[in-house]
Order: sequence, then C-alpha cells, then structure tokens
Amino acid sequence: MLTSELVRVRCTGTTIAPRWLTPPERERAFVVVTRMQGLLAAHVGSSRQDVEQALFGLEHEPRDRLVVLGLKKLLFDRCDFTAPEGPDPQALREEVFGLASARRRELAPMGALDRALLLAEVAARHGTDAATIERRLFADLPKNELLESFEPWAPEALFERYDLALAQGVLLRATRVQITLLGERAGTVRGVFRAARFHGLLHQVERTSEGASTGYRIVLDGPMSLFSASQRYGLALALFFPRVLACHDWRLEADVLWGKQRRALSLELGPADGLVARGAAINGVAPELEAFVAGFRKLEAPWSVAHNEDIVALPGERAIIPDLLFVNQATGERVYLEAFGYWSRSAVWQRIETLRRASFPARILLAIGKHLRVSEEALDDESLGELYVYRERMLPKAVLARLEGAPRPLEASDRLAT
Repeated sequence: MLTSELVRVRCTGTTIAPRWLTPPERERAFVVVTRMQGLLAAHVGSSRQDVEQALFGLEHEPRDRLVVLGLKKLLFDRCDFTAPEGPDPQALREEVFGLASARRRELAPMGALDRALLLAEVAARHGTDAATIERRLFADLPKNELLESFEPWAPEALFERYDLALAQGVLLRATRVQITLLGERAGTVRGVFRAARFHGLLHQVERTSEGASTGYRIVLDGPMSLFSASQRYGLALALFFPRVLACHDWRLEADVLWGKQRRALSLELGPADGLVARGAAINGVAPELEAFVAGFRKLEAPWSVAHNEDIVALPGERAIIPDLLFVNQATGERVYLEAFGYWSRSAVWQRIETLRRASFPARILLAIGKHLRVSEEALDDESLGELYVYRERMLPKAVLARLEGAPRPLEASDRLAT
C-alpha cells in the first residue's frame, strides 16, 4: 500500500484520476528499481537504518522523486525485518535504568554516575560484555531491526502493483463506491460477492441491465462514511478492489473526499485503465464462518451445511447472497443463513423489509450480532425469514435449534453451547 503523501493524482474540476506510470516513467524507473533491488539483496542482515542510507544515495531524475519513493515503499513491503536476537530490550532497559537510579541514590552530593561501570555490571549478570548490552538497549526500535529476507519483484509486475496501489490509495478516501458488473459468468460474480463479505464490507447488490447486457450493481459504503474504524475498513476496501479486476466488463464509480480541504470529487475506473491484480482470488470465506461450519458438522445433525453458491434476485428488490446453505438429508428442505457481522444496523433493517415485502424461495436465517440492537421479534411468523441474535459468535447448537423449529434457547444455554 502507498501512504497518502505518495499517491499521485490529477484533479480536474470535480473529478480525480490516479496518475498511472507512463512508458517514459517506466523506462526511467526500470534502472532505479534494478539498482534498489540489488542493494536490498546485498544488505540482507543489515539494519533498517543502514538499508535506508544505502537507498538514499541512489540517483534519479528530480521529476521522478515521488515515483521512486512509491516504488521504494512497495519494495520495503516485500522485506522482512526482525529484531536482533538477544535479551528483551524493554526488560533490559528497565533493568539498566532501575540500577542507574539505585546507584545514583548511593552517590555523594557531587558524585558522578560511571556509565561504563553500570553497563559492565549489567553485562556480568547476563554473561556478556558491555558493548552487547548497549546495542541491545534499543534493539526494538525500527531503525535497528535487521533485514532478514527480501523477495524481489519482476520490474513489470512492480509497475503494475504501483498503478494498482495508486487506485487503492484514492479509494481509502471514498465515502461511497459503486461497482457495475455486466455479462460476467455466475462463478466470477459470486467470487466478487464472496470477497466483499470476506473483507466485511457494507454492501448492497442489485440486478441491472445496460443494452443487451445484464449484470449486478454493488454499492459499498466507503471508509470516509463511517464514524469509527475508518482506517481498518479502508484497508479492507483496498484489499477487496483487486478481486474486481478479475472481471472482464466492470465499472467503478466512487465519491471521494480528497486533501486537507476534503474536496468532494468523483473517481471512475474501468478495464481501459489497464489495472492488473496478481493473486487476487478469494478462495474461502471469513474465518468465523469456517469455524462455525466446522463446529456444526461435529454435531452430526440430520442437516448438511455448505457455503452457498446461489444468488437470489427477488423481483424489484436487492439481490440476496446468503453465506450458508443447510439441507435436511431426510426431507430435502433447504434453509439459507446470512450473517451480518460488521454490517450496519440500517443494512439489517433493509434486509428485513425486503423479506417482509417479497416471497423468498426458501427459509432464511438472518444471524445478527447483538451490538446491532435488532430484536428477534422484528420478523413475524408469516415471513419465511427468522432472526437469530447472537452475542459474540454464532453457535452451532443455537442454529440447529432454529433449523429444527425448536423453541429458541435461552441466552444462558446459548453460552454453554459449543
């Protein structure tokens, strides 16, 4: 990722556009990147401070300063820095400073503390020398970390990563993001939806059509629209975006607040921008869902559970993509489950209203965290939907009770379930 001061953009009127690397910039950067990667490989085992100093001396054209800094940041992301081995620096500092305080109290009124003698005394306790103790005192500072390994980039792959990082850097300032997918295979579309849920993004899905092409429109809340956790959410949005690049026909439109003045600007991206993502596929689901599925299967219930692959597009309503599908092995009954973990309260009520208005093709459980403050009575008995409000995590036994149509267990028994 690029920090905000390294993101190059061009603002024209009310629009903002990343400044992609041009062919001449790539040509000039190729020489610099080759040298930087050579220096990083040669400095494995050196401190971060020494690595920084070695790269600082690299020559480049002044007009490429921001590009070089951005490429350097991406190369540093491929470096593994670790603290040198030895006594814990924090514990060592407490020991040295504590001993210094004690020795100071023992001094005569005009006496001076002998630093070398103090370090030698601590070194004797640890069976080493004073120089080693002095080096270890602040070994946990970033500048003293050692470069343990470096994974180089192919220059062209690094340039692709740089352009992608520019787009991600702008999306970190978004208040709203709309992504339109047209004419994509169902498996590809499901992969995008799964990635949105995997990263915990607040989103709504609608069916759409343009000319002869039909598809889906995904509307996501941007990090700047949240009251809290905007940095973490912004990172999640940035990590999700490369999954969209696996599609052939896509369009992204975002509302962005840019700069210190928070100017309201609009961003538009599409396949013509030539962005490339490597290794962007999301093959699984959120870890908490994986843990739930594993726990449910241990119950040996008459219900099977699997990650859902169905997209339910109700007429005139937003599409619903449940997370899990339960099937009764005896009767063949199908029940869906949609989990609302990090979602907003308003998104939950929108889903409830959808189930009130439209006829869902099967039973569906909406699993909602208690922090969203939604009562289980919000859906009446006439609806095929049912709410399951949980405290910290979904409990397999509690969900099984609802599948079987048993009375809802008390919260106390829920807490004892596994």
